[in-house]
Amino acid sequence: TVGMTCGGIAGAFAGWVTTPLDVAKTRIMLESASGNSQPGMLAKVREIHGSAGVRGLFCGAATRTAYVGVSCALSFGAFEWAKSNLQRQ
Repeated sequence: TVGMTCGGIAGAFAGWVTTPLDVAKTRIMLESASGNSQPGMLAKVREIHGSAGVRGLFCGAATRTAYVGVSCALSFGAFEWAKSNLQRQ
């Protein structure tokens, strides 16, 4: 359970911290599909911050934090469970 807890906390934190980059990446991908993309991640982050502020950069952060946290908790928990079972044999 320690591995699961640590994985969940680390994953949730990483998901929250990287949300602005994911928002910018998604906007770049959507714009490139429509044909009018702005070059560079930093330019896109500045554009989003200029139009919607910090709130725009963290749009969807709660959902992303929960998703990444749960998936990391399950992954780390399964890894630790498998490791302990293999060490017993």
